[in-house]
Amino acid sequence: MYPDKKGQISAEFLLISFVVLFIMAGMLALVSDGMSQTQSADISKARVVGEKYASAINAVHVAGNGYTANFTIPGDLTVPPTTFTVNDATDSIDVKVKGKTINIPVIPTDLTTFSVTSSSTDKVVTITNKNGKISFKS
Repeated sequence: MYPDKKGQISAEFLLISFVVLFIMAGMLALVSDGMSQTQSADISKARVVGEKYASAINAVHVAGNGYTANFTIPGDLTVPPTTFTVNDATDSIDVKVKGKTINIPVIPTDLTTFSVTSSSTDKVVTITNKNGKISFKS
């Protein structure tokens, strides 16, 4: 009599298929984890720039009437671009990056609402204190 070769081949095929699927699932988990870390890094970079922007606004406010400072938003900060909005209603910087909004409070309460979006080149924003009112120009 002949041994059942078809049954042995089917069992080996199933075993190999499960091993391949297990390896592919592990690789997919590693790739998605890496993408998540990249997104977190982009959000962190945008937040740091927003906090520096808020610090520059606070410094202009504390320095008093007539003080002016330039703040540079670096080029190629994130993809897609990040939008920085000075929000007079909430006295904060709203950083919009990858569908999330981060609010960073500032000291002055009399602000001119202003928005700037990062691009491939550096953008310079001039911050001016005019009798306690903080205004912006790019």
